[in-house]
Amino acid sequence: MSFMAKTTRRKLFLFGKYSLALLPPKKWLSKIGVKVGDEVEIELDSTKRRLIVRFDPKLLPEGKKTKKSVSPKTNPDDWEPIAEL
Repeated sequence: MSFMAKTTRRKLFLFGKYSLALLPPKKWLSKIGVKVGDEVEIELDSTKRRLIVRFDPKLLPEGKKTKKSVSPKTNPDDWEPIAEL
């Protein structure tokens, strides 16, 4: 049985003008069967200051279209870049 750490520390980095990105360890993703192009569900729990990421192939049945990242009610011209960290 191989030992795999359950916690790690990573830094967020700027991705474009409007997003921060986090890269989880590839071994962790491989262990749970995640591959390039898979859909994920992200939930914000602001009371506990955490993000919950679910890698579940049943989240989006094949052929179902995903929502666009920009809501039709949102005007991208109103967005502001993230300030330098």
